[in-house]
Amino acid sequence: MQLTTGPSAASRATAASGASTDEVTRSGRGPAVRTANARLRLSREERGWSQERLATEIRRFSVIHEGREAGVTGNMICKWEKGDKKPSLRYQRLLRALFGRSSAELGFVDDDALPAASAVMRAESVRGVNPAGPAGSRPAAHEVAGAAMVLHPAADVIDTHGIPVERRDVLRLLAAASGVAVVPMGAASPQPWERLSAALRRRVSVTPELVEELSQRTAGLYGLEERVPARVLMQRVTEHLGRISQVLESAGRSPVRRALTSTAGETAALAGWLSFDMNDLAATTAYYRVAIEAARDADDHGLWACVLGYESYQTASQGRHDQACALLGEAQRRAASGSTAMTRAWLSAREAEEQAARGEGRAALAALDRAQDAFERGEPDGGRVWTHFFDRGRLDGLKVTTYTRLRRPAAAYAAATDALRAAGPGATKKRSLLLSDIAEVHVQRREIEAACHFAAESLSIVAQTDFSLGLARVRRTREHLRPWQHTHAVRDLDDQLHALL
Repeated sequence: MQLTTGPSAASRATAASGASTDEVTRSGRGPAVRTANARLRLSREERGWSQERLATEIRRFSVIHEGREAGVTGNMICKWEKGDKKPSLRYQRLLRALFGRSSAELGFVDDDALPAASAVMRAESVRGVNPAGPAGSRPAAHEVAGAAMVLHPAADVIDTHGIPVERRDVLRLLAAASGVAVVPMGAASPQPWERLSAALRRRVSVTPELVEELSQRTAGLYGLEERVPARVLMQRVTEHLGRISQVLESAGRSPVRRALTSTAGETAALAGWLSFDMNDLAATTAYYRVAIEAARDADDHGLWACVLGYESYQTASQGRHDQACALLGEAQRRAASGSTAMTRAWLSAREAEEQAARGEGRAALAALDRAQDAFERGEPDGGRVWTHFFDRGRLDGLKVTTYTRLRRPAAAYAAATDALRAAGPGATKKRSLLLSDIAEVHVQRREIEAACHFAAESLSIVAQTDFSLGLARVRRTREHLRPWQHTHAVRDLDDQLHALL
């Protein structure tokens, strides 16, 4: 008997990363094809907002900055994201101002439909005029007090992707947004002393509401990590971390500083994980160190435990399973005094994986028991941002890895059955890990075609999400298939690997 998964992941929708590969190609012949707006959805989820919450924010924004009501509902947002309808020009303007993003970035126009004005913008950028600010960043207008939007003196405003925008509406929306200064600029950028003078005058009012908004944004970014390639998400994370740093500088010793520092540490930990996924080990180490510094400053032992858990993946990828176990042991000691049950469950399950890699069967099984016990006592919504991914399916997936490494294929097969039943159908990174582990189960059972099937399913998700850890798992499975390398199934898997590499 072999485990099955349904349609191939390659035949399902491509990754919801907001990139153009998400979108169905439109044809000039025949009826129009409905195209889901993955970019709008991505911008919403980055904030950690539901569709109803986005509708509420648009209505609030419209009243404050336009002086009139907006009849948008959560159902309308759903239709925009599914591609059933397209926002009107008014709602497109509101969404651009609310998110601080261009029409292209919000999926209102296709990349290949951009006007020739984009070439003009690139030429201006080469001469030193960069309307988007450093590294293309563009802070949301209502978030960073004292920010400036650079406008060209031409009749129309051109956004960073070359999209003409009505000058009057942009001025009215952005000039009113939380103290944002709209500065007409000529050919020259502000001089360094002018930027310093503006920075010295800038004041950020650090309120509990602002800290909560930044925390929600961090949670939203953690949620996106499951399916968005690290290289795509990293820019958003670093921009967000820059905004938190600016607010933190203004916080002084205010009562909200501790919560803000924890949010900064959580965001830095995510940046470290993304750097690890991109194989930038120097940046990984730097982000983890500053995240621990934030955890120490905020007296946040749960955050400290999270960072140590993330570090264990880095050492394990280098074959240092003893050191990974040491990191996970220290993480669990810190989690015992200041963390949630879900964090403890995740760390114990991770230790089980690494103990199994060391051949320590008794320690691995004991760690699995602790993980199961903590998971049963944990609240589904009671974890921290880094445990939102840790559901029943992920716990079962870690069991599969542990039993496979202990060469207990019967137990691994049973855990894999449970894991597939609990896992969702989406093309997420944790699903790619699960599928590659199930492939390992079939290798041990000498079911080669099934092993290659699951490895190929995993690889298709890896290709969509650019997930280096998932790729490493598939390549390890391929090494274990060496005795059958001349079979058609293994050759087909090799073709997929070569196309990806």
